[in-house]
Amino acid sequence: MLDRLQLETFATVVQCQHFRRAAAALNISPGAVSQRIKSLEAAVGAVLLMREPAVEPTRAGEAILRYIMAVRLLEQETLQIIKPGEFPPVDIAIAVNADSLVTWFESVSWRIAMQHVGLEIIVDDQDHTVTALARGDVKGCISTQQEPLVGFRADSVGGMRYRCVATPEFIAKYLYRGMKLPSLLDVPAILFDRKDAIHDRFLSTFFGVDIGRYRKHYFPSPTALLNAILNGLGYGLVPEMQIEALLASNVLVDLAPANSVLLELYWHHWESEPEPLAKISALIMEHAHRSLVHEAGADSRSR
Repeated sequence: MLDRLQLETFATVVQCQHFRRAAAALNISPGAVSQRIKSLEAAVGAVLLMREPAVEPTRAGEAILRYIMAVRLLEQETLQIIKPGEFPPVDIAIAVNADSLVTWFESVSWRIAMQHVGLEIIVDDQDHTVTALARGDVKGCISTQQEPLVGFRADSVGGMRYRCVATPEFIAKYLYRGMKLPSLLDVPAILFDRKDAIHDRFLSTFFGVDIGRYRKHYFPSPTALLNAILNGLGYGLVPEMQIEALLASNVLVDLAPANSVLLELYWHHWESEPEPLAKISALIMEHAHRSLVHEAGADSRSR
């Protein structure tokens, strides 16, 4: 049986990303922290932490971290059953892409926060949120990755449709000849950040070839990105549900109505979930079913 004191020390080191800071948090000496980690590694027969260049869990360490999280959740669930409402809420972290948070996920996050939990939402690009899940930083994530990690499920929640839009004034000034190469390469495109691959995907589909370099502005906020487009700084891909009224009133114009981008999203969560997480998963799936685009062939996978 794994030693709980060693497990909690390991989790604190990962959280602090530093042995001395973990020692201060636990009110023990750095030497005691190192000894507990070494003893835990000896017990499981694997190296759990990379010490250089930064303190990070190894693949085996990620598995141990998920185990610690599961133990904590099961313990909290048991205590709530014995004495409901007498124990502090369990902390739940979820990774989600910014576009989901500003559209369909925001309202379901309110419902999650009303449960007996302390909710933390970590925002990252939809292609990278699974990394946080693998590290054990979060207990679930919204991702474009279809294949789940070992011990997890990846349930299809539906798709977000993106439209390539600009203002009528911007189109009259820069795109009066339409979306044509090579002149389009000098027209500013508005992207979220350097991880944002949606614009590249759109251009590749629209022109039938991969476009390497083109003029870009980065606005790492869904609201700031949309405002940049509305203020004529460029054209860009925006979630349809975020701009329905703007399209209907011709404040924005769809530059390529036949070439929208449908981003398929998946909810990654543990295969065996204690009650707090199972309830959260049910809330997310229920809300996504009402809010997102659903097409034939969507599935859920686990391994």
